[in-house]
This record gives sequence, structure tokens and C-alpha cells, in this order.
Amino acid sequence: MMKKQFTIFSTAILVIGLGGCSKNYFDINNNPNAATNASPQLVLSNALTVTAANQEIPFNFLNAWLGYLGQSGSYATGAGDIASYKQTTNFGDGLWQSRYHNLSDYNYVEQSGKAQNLPFYVATAKIMKAFVFQQLVDMFNNVPYTQALQGTNIITPKYDDAQTVYNAITLQLDSAVALLQGGNVVGSSTADVMFHGNNASWVQFANTLKLRILLRQSQVTSNASFITTEIGKISGGFLAKDAGVNPGYANNSGQQNPQWGFFVTLTGLPTSGGGADFWKAQQYSINWLTNHNDTNRLAQIYAPGSGGYDGSVLGGVTNPPGSQAATPGPGILKSVSQPTILISAAESYFLQAEAQVRGWLSGSPQTSYNNGVQASFNYLGAGSSANYVAQSDPQTNFADAVGTNGQLACIMRQEWIANNQIDPFETWCNYRRLHLPADLPLSISPFLDQSPASIPVRLLYPTSEYNTNSANVSSQGTIDYHATKVFWNQ
Repeated sequence: MMKKQFTIFSTAILVIGLGGCSKNYFDINNNPNAATNASPQLVLSNALTVTAANQEIPFNFLNAWLGYLGQSGSYATGAGDIASYKQTTNFGDGLWQSRYHNLSDYNYVEQSGKAQNLPFYVATAKIMKAFVFQQLVDMFNNVPYTQALQGTNIITPKYDDAQTVYNAITLQLDSAVALLQGGNVVGSSTADVMFHGNNASWVQFANTLKLRILLRQSQVTSNASFITTEIGKISGGFLAKDAGVNPGYANNSGQQNPQWGFFVTLTGLPTSGGGADFWKAQQYSINWLTNHNDTNRLAQIYAPGSGGYDGSVLGGVTNPPGSQAATPGPGILKSVSQPTILISAAESYFLQAEAQVRGWLSGSPQTSYNNGVQASFNYLGAGSSANYVAQSDPQTNFADAVGTNGQLACIMRQEWIANNQIDPFETWCNYRRLHLPADLPLSISPFLDQSPASIPVRLLYPTSEYNTNSANVSSQGTIDYHATKVFWNQ
């Protein structure tokens, strides 16, 4: 049988709109910001829903680059597919545009909240703007910030230094937490489709995001003083539960959880043409989980095909055909109504563990590490991790890890597992920052864009910027996505 050709030139973005006063968060035919009297409550719901839609499936290329998923043997490897690592300026265009549209919604919530004296909406918008701007910096480095989101007032915004953006969003998180802890701050349990108006949870989300931003700069010695000062300001704790968005996902067209809807049809069958029949388990992950006695999570992360836990090799030309290969498992595809995770409890604990290893936070890194592993088991429905973390293995038992480098390798390995198909973006950032896990497999595609192979360290500025903001984007110079690093990648 002739193999199907599957080529990805850009990342598809699912954009979910919000329909007026009906609170139909899935109506893509309405834009709440088109009306001058749209309430911050309605726009916040829409903005969170769109952030969630931007979070998982648009990053499937990272699931491939980082050892989680690969192409079925039923599809031919080509010169422009994910396994080649090749980028054009179209590659990240959807990622860029979707995030700036999303930021415009959050900016509307913030400004409308200020005008109506609704500090909850000001604070949550500030937090989510920091979340989205961090992703933009982590993908593209310098980005428009101070002149962005000005509408027709500034249609060609200048690019700001990435370090400056990072420092600015850190201070915005401080401002948001101060608002939420200031008293008499009330949100809507229905408009807030992540924490349902729970101020304490929003504070913990902001603190966890802030710790992520600061740890991302662990190799930037020039910013060490700012980092330690900002960590010292954190109060209100960190996330101990998954931060998940759920606007009311349901088994209707356009209303499914985005990840579920990509892999599973409304009738419960696997999708075709780029969904479940293309993306299959990578053999590297299967082997690692098996070899380190992580079979409980293996059975949740992947579901066996007719060949059992038979996986693909990225770029391989003899991968097992679709029906034979393992697929995303029941701990990943839970249900049509599962929430979309923005920051997991597992990541929160691993961030704390790393900060404790570095001496930036007080407390026991081993306790935080063990809590992070258990949080991953909990999310996947894999039972207790007690025996797993107690086995003699420096990549599972924190006590067996030798020295700071060994402890960091242990933490990053477990965060790599916890992020499998849930948050590959964070794995990509950790890998660029620390080159951990150190043995992630590289593509063996015969169409690699360079030799020796290497995972790209950033994305190219998008076509839309070269078309509409040419002078400012061109001022950033020539970009090599294998060599022109994001500022914290030192």
C-alpha cells in the first residue's frame, strides 16, 4: 500500500470564541471585543478558553522533538515535516498571532476592570498576560511589549529586549498578587473557568508562574540579584493542584476538550488525517519507562496497539504502521470534558525542588521532588509512587542522585515524564536551559536540515510580522533557529 504523505508547514491553532451574553464560550462566530460594552467577566472566560486551546495540540511538534510522540509508519517522512526540524517563517505564525490576539483580550479585561473598579479582573488579566508573554519570549526571544496591544494607536510596535520583558512581567505578577491579597477582591465563579473566583488559587498560580520565570534564568548570572530579591517577595504558597481550564467541554462539535477532540471523534472513534492515525508513541519513551520500572505510568501515558507497546523513531522510514503502534493512553485522553492544564501540580513541586537544590527556597528538595512524582502519578491515575521513588536508581530515587548536577538531572528527568503530552513546551525550555534529559533522541530523518542533527533552540519570527511590521522585525537581524538562542539559554 502506498504510504500517505503528511507534511506540516505551520502549527494549526484552534481558536474558540465567546458568544455575547449567552455565555456560549465555544461560538466562534462572535467576538466579545467587537462590542464596546463587553463585560470583563465574559471576555475573561473567552480568553482563558483560548489560552487553553493554544496549550496542547499546537505544541505537538514538541512532543515529537522531545521523545514523546512520532509519526506512524503509515506516513512517509518528507523534507518539510516535523522530523526534519526545518522551519520557515510560516512555521510559528499561528503561535505568534494567536498569542497576541489572546493578549488583546486579557488587556481588555485589565483595562475594563480598572475602569469599573473590579480588581479581581485586573489581577487575573495581569497574571495571564505574564503567562502568555513568557511563552512568546521563550519561543521568539525579543518581542513587542511596551508598544504592543495599542490597537490602531501603534500598529508597528517596536521590539523589546527579552530580559526586560521578563523583568517587567515578574513585577506585573507582584502587582497582581498584591491586588488579590488586598481584601474586598471578588470574582465570578462562572466567569473564571480555571479557579472559579478563588483568590488563593490565583495567588498560588501567580507565585508558581513567577518561580518558573525566575528559574528559567538560572544560567543568567547577570540577573542573579533580581532573581533572589524577587523570590524573597513570594508569599501565599505555590500550586498544590493542577491549574486546569474547563469552560464546559462537552461531546458536541467544537466543544470538546481540544486534546480529546484532536484524537477522538464525537462517536468515540480515533480521528484520521493528522490525529490519532498519525501521532504514535515514540519508542524512546516506552523504553525509558520500561527500563526504570515505571510500568504504572507507561500504561496510562500510552495504550498498546496490535503490536503491544511498539513505538516509532522520529524520522524513521520503517516505523510500525498505525494499527500496530502504541497510541496516547487513558491517562492522557481521559474524557471529552477533561480540563486543559496550564500549570500542573507536578511542575509546581519540581520547580520548588529545583529552587531548593539551588538554595533559593527553604525546605526539603527531596520532599518536593517526591510530591512532584506523586502528583504526576495522581494526574495519570497511576496509583502510588512510593515504591518507584524508593528503588535504587539515581533517576527515580532523589536520595541516590549525587551532587547538585545529579539532583537536577533527577528532577528534570521526572518533569520530562510528567510533561509527556501534557506540557511539552516546558520540557523544551528545560532542555534548552540545562540540556536535560541529556540523552533525548535526535531525529534520524534522511531529510534533516543540518548535520549533525540538533533540536531547534527557538522559532523564527513569523511571516505576518515581516508583512506588517517589517522594519522592527528586520532590526532583530538574521535568525538561525539552531544557533540564535533565547536570552536565558546560555
